[in-house]
Amino acid sequence: MDLLRSGWAVCDGADELRSARHQSAGQEGYVSRRRIDCAVLTLDTGEYVLVHAAAGGVGLAAIQIAKALGATVIATAGTRHKLDIAKSYGADHLVDYTQKDWPEQVKKLTPKGRGVDVVYDPVGLVAESMKCIAWNGRLLVIGFAAGQIEKVATNRILLKNVSVVGVHWGMYAKNEPAAVERVWDGLFDLIDSRKFKATCFTDQEFVGLERVPDALKALGARETWGKVVVKIPQEGQSRL
Repeated sequence: MDLLRSGWAVCDGADELRSARHQSAGQEGYVSRRRIDCAVLTLDTGEYVLVHAAAGGVGLAAIQIAKALGATVIATAGTRHKLDIAKSYGADHLVDYTQKDWPEQVKKLTPKGRGVDVVYDPVGLVAESMKCIAWNGRLLVIGFAAGQIEKVATNRILLKNVSVVGVHWGMYAKNEPAAVERVWDGLFDLIDSRKFKATCFTDQEFVGLERVPDALKALGARETWGKVVVKIPQEGQSRL
């Protein structure tokens, strides 16, 4: 399989591998046209998708895939700059989830305030997201970037007929290896049709191994977006 697409730089290819293969970036959908079918989700054209931590590498990939499949995307992030980044990758609506009323803001963005059809959560905002999910909604548990594993009141799941689905992409290679090929094929279709682009952090460059501590510091301080790549110059190559 050719993992570096035509016209992509090495940074683009590295980002694609990191975001799609190892970080569950878009495993909820990789079939072109109007529907995306996978073991965990069917997404229909016109549905509303809430993407948390939307300026992360995982979030930016999710935005692009949802948009390619005809969804309306509501993106959350904690700063104006990160919200702007999410917008540049296709998000239709932006919500600052540091504001206490963010679930209500999300609901107001949906038809008749019914709530979103799908929640994509790599943060650990399941309990709060239940406040703005629609009847028969699907909630994807991607990870717990906030640092705490939630305990959710199951009566909330019952009252809205919600499906809560865990997505452990790293285990697909072991448990569903055939799905991996389908996922890559779907991603490559989106790339070739220019509906999916790399999510490399470009606000500043980190060149050389000596910049690894700086890159890690920026990551820890939540100053970055997308995927941070440390470039290693080849012998005789300029660091500029």
